[in-house]
This record gives sequence, structure tokens and C-alpha cells, in this order.
Amino acid sequence: MSGGLLQYSGLVTKTRAMHGRLLSPEECAWLAEFENVEDFIAFLKEARGYGEIYRSHEEIHHRSQVEAVIRNSLFSDYGKLYQFACGAQREGLEIIFLRYETDVLKACLEHAYQGESAKNLSYLNLFFNLHSDFDTEMLIQAKNMTELMTVLAGTHYEALMLPLREDSSCVYADYAFALDVFYYKRAWKQKEKLSEKTMKQIITQILGTEIDWQNILWMYRGKRFYRMKQADLAAYLIPLSYRLKKTEQKAMLEAETIEEFMAVLGNTVYFTGKDAVIKMGDELAYRKVMDKTYQAVCKKYPQSLAPVLKYLHDKEQEIDRLTTILEGIRYRIPPREIQGML
Repeated sequence: MSGGLLQYSGLVTKTRAMHGRLLSPEECAWLAEFENVEDFIAFLKEARGYGEIYRSHEEIHHRSQVEAVIRNSLFSDYGKLYQFACGAQREGLEIIFLRYETDVLKACLEHAYQGESAKNLSYLNLFFNLHSDFDTEMLIQAKNMTELMTVLAGTHYEALMLPLREDSSCVYADYAFALDVFYYKRAWKQKEKLSEKTMKQIITQILGTEIDWQNILWMYRGKRFYRMKQADLAAYLIPLSYRLKKTEQKAMLEAETIEEFMAVLGNTVYFTGKDAVIKMGDELAYRKVMDKTYQAVCKKYPQSLAPVLKYLHDKEQEIDRLTTILEGIRYRIPPREIQGML
């Protein structure tokens, strides 16, 4: 414990200070009361956690620019934590960066697929550009798939996407799914190489729970809302599992009704035993499960990378809330309805 305390005290303290700058639920509810985007921007220019970025971009006026800067604040915070970290700490953070890199690539891919450049990503910070496998500035400028594939030449992503590019039936969703699976497989493999045992346990629990629940919710939605056949569902599952047994996943895939599906799911470790994270009768909420998972690892490993990962998770949740509020203001949705979506 003393070794962990000495090794992580500085990083955990810095993270705690950054966590204190996150907006409170009351502040988010108050933001939903704003009547126009201009007032929203004025608030964020003075808000802790966002003012520093906004002050360096006085030209920001449009909604897409605002969303870009909000999203980039996550990468900015990540960069600060990475630079403050050292050795094994950076090994763990590099796995998190794989997710950010994949998300940026998916966003650029979606724009290129529609024949346009991803201008709303033009505020990516220098740290992201230096650590990415591809030239992010060039990728953002790509206006079609040919230009995008040229930027990705020689990277891990080129070999993944070439077969899809050659299949004329592929759509954006096929590329996005392939990139997600590639990320999970790559991250799962990389965490096995971590030199610190505790860090490996933390990331295994977080990443493994995320994988299990991505698969659970895909099967649930496919059966309940889309009446998808077993083979079609199976084709879009992440080929990894953590606490979800293969026999349980098979039984859920084969369930003919949603009731049968829920009966199998209710007997999994996520619903039973001392380590259960959700109760039957609760809405199958991915966010709720992941929130509880981050809370659990922080409680078990307070002097470790866990609080840092939880901060980045909470920051992502805040960004999603701010984006929801911004969209609600733009479309003049009543404040009470916006607050209900947060």
C-alpha cells in the first residue's frame, strides 16, 4: 500500500483537483434554462475546466465549433494527466488513448463517407496530433474515402479497412463496427502487457465490463426492437468476454422471446452475488453499470490509476450532458425536457 501511495499520490491529487472543476448537476440543470447558444458560450468561457480553452479561440460562435471545443477539453485534460504521469502509469493511459483515437477516426470516416471534411474536429490539440498513429490534421481535411485511406496508409487501420473498402455493399455502420471491434481486441491484448499487476486488474475490470455490456445491450435491443435473427445478432458481437460466460451468451442469443432472454441475463454474475452491479427490474442502462464499475475500482484501489480513469469517464459524461443541453437550446426544447434527458 505504501508503495502505491507514494507512486500515485501526486497523480491522484492532481486528478482530484481536476474532478473538482466538473460541473455540478445543479449547474447543468441551470444551463438547460438558457435561451440561446450565445449565453451558453458566455458561460463556458468563464467556467472552470473550459474557460482556458475558450480564451484561446475567440473566433468560436457556431454550435459545431462549440461542440468541437467541448469535446477537445477531454483530450486536453488527458494530455495534462499523461504528461504528469510516468512509467507504468503512462502504459495504462495509452490504452485509453486507443479509444480516443478510434472515436476521432470514426468521426472523420463518417464525414468522408458523406463527401465532406470533418471541420468540427479542427480544434484537436497538439498532444493528440503527436500521439496518434495517423496525421490528424490531414485526416480531418479528407473529403472522401479515397483521401481518408491515403492518410491511413501504413497504419494499423489501413489493413483493417481495405477489405471493407473493396466491398461495395459496406456502409458506414460496417466500418464503425469493425473499428470498435479492432479497438477492443487491441486494447484487450495491450492490457496483458502492462507491467503493473494492480493496473492490469483495474483495466481488465473496466474494459471487460464494457465489452460484456456492449454485447448484452446489442442482443437485448436486437431482440426487443428489431426482431433480429440469431445469426445476424451473432455477427455483430464483440468476440471477447469477461464475466459473461460463453454458455450464457449462447443462451441469450438462442432465446426466442425477450422474457427468455431476461431470465438468462438475470442469472448472470452481473445480477447475482456480492459483486452484482444491477438489479432485475432496473432499466438495462449501460451508463449506470459503468458508473458503478468505476466506483467499485476506485473504492478497492484508491491509490492507483483508478481515480484517473474515473475522472476521464466522468468528464466524458459531462461532455455528453453539455452536448445534449446545447442541442436542446438550439432546437428550443423546453428546459424541463432537456433536464429529463441529462
